Amino acid sequence: MLTLPIPPPRVADGCSSPSIVNDFSARSRLTQFIVAALLIFSGMCIQYQYTAVINFDGCASKNTVMSSDGRQRASLHMSILEEIMPASLLPLYQPKHLRFNVTRTMLQQSRPVIGNTQRLHSYLRKLQSKQCTSVLILGGSVTNGHQAGGPGFAYPRLLMDWLNARYPCVVSATTKSNGTKPTHVLHRTKGSNSQSQFIDWPTVTGDIESFDLVIVEFNVNDGAIPNNPHYLEDKSPNGDANEYISLWYNEILLRRLLLLRKPDPVAIITFNADYRGNPWADPSVYVNLNAPETSESLAWADDPVKARKSLFRSNQEPLKLWLSSMYEIPVFSASIWMLPLASKLGTKLQFDKTNEYSTILWHEGKCCHPNHSGHLILNMVLAYCMVEEERSMISSNNEHSNDATSIEHDFTADERPVLRDPIYLSMEEEIVYVESETDQTYIDFTNPSSSNDTWSNIISFNDGWQYYADNSDEDKYGFIADDVKGGPHISFSLAVAMSG
Repeated sequence: MLTLPIPPPRVADGCSSPSIVNDFSARSRLTQFIVAALLIFSGMCIQYQYTAVINFDGCASKNTVMSSDGRQRASLHMSILEEIMPASLLPLYQPKHLRFNVTRTMLQQSRPVIGNTQRLHSYLRKLQSKQCTSVLILGGSVTNGHQAGGPGFAYPRLLMDWLNARYPCVVSATTKSNGTKPTHVLHRTKGSNSQSQFIDWPTVTGDIESFDLVIVEFNVNDGAIPNNPHYLEDKSPNGDANEYISLWYNEILLRRLLLLRKPDPVAIITFNADYRGNPWADPSVYVNLNAPETSESLAWADDPVKARKSLFRSNQEPLKLWLSSMYEIPVFSASIWMLPLASKLGTKLQFDKTNEYSTILWHEGKCCHPNHSGHLILNMVLAYCMVEEERSMISSNNEHSNDATSIEHDFTADERPVLRDPIYLSMEEEIVYVESETDQTYIDFTNPSSSNDTWSNIISFNDGWQYYADNSDEDKYGFIADDVKGGPHISFSLAVAMSG
């Protein structure tokens, strides 16, 4: 094998150190093409080799290769942090601010489900075209930054800082009108799990005018949904299990999001940000209550017998992976590699500070609330996954080839969306909760203009009743019977929750 070095680089304007503006000059390309052809003809192999190191001032060192649009290309000699973080954010993510070393191989495990990336590519193209985008994040206390200093220190805010630094935007009708700098915008709701967001759905459809990307982070809180009062059929024998309840509500949420247009199909990501650590804690670790690390009492640990008899020790990740994969929704995950690292040296070291990757080092509580350092790592996961998917998209575009078959198309994003059949919902539940997008029905008999539209289809029988104003001013409407003996009657068909 013969290695041909890249010719000396030219110096880019504005950089303190030389950088290669293009791969190599036209002359060098021609020369190397001729040499390569001769070598290949002779049965030899040729390999180009270069290295790259990015300085913290944002300029490439003398061996950095730049693409035609000015973006730094990844190389084997760049750190993963330098690849995914803009230069302006690098100081925040230095090792002194992180509780443990985050490696490339760790982050590579953060894409357990690739899913259908058609919607995500559409969002990435908006970023590349410098559009100002709107991001909706559905999550609980972790997303709110509980015990990390509040929302200003949590991963949603860090993600927006990353988006604005890596993809500065210039196209924004809203920001142009008030004279402020165009930025990507973050939205939140009050829903803290799939059930509460199911009930609070109008905040998504009505309160937020538009959004381009939605991130669903209910990996912890869905494990605490106590019951399901919304079943319209008997779900025995598994209907009372938390795992089934969680899947049922989460499926409704995903199906609603897939049908949503704000105004075009939104990109959807399932984000498994954290896990419950206390079901993995060993009570013997906390026997010595005089030690500073163990002064929280035995309440830190769950019942170990109960924990090992559960399916996933309150970890919802297997459920989220299963359901997201069936709906081809991309999954970004921190917990899929952080939980194994925390417990691989034994349960007794799960909360031991001598264990570099123990849960307690990046959490502020026994359960599931990352500290600020933990939120930095969560955002590194999001940034890595976005960058990797962007590289995949660019690579596919550059190859000018598409080996995808017709079945791989995202039919849910079409003008007339087609969803797969529900996995856990009955047809009646699908009609009421997904197609109607509600968890309850209102019947208004006071509006005369709605007499044949809103409620007539649910009247099963009407004998002797009339709909008219029953006062002289004709401003009060409703149903009235013409027989006081109780003979005439009216009946409605009702779908009542809890098994119909």
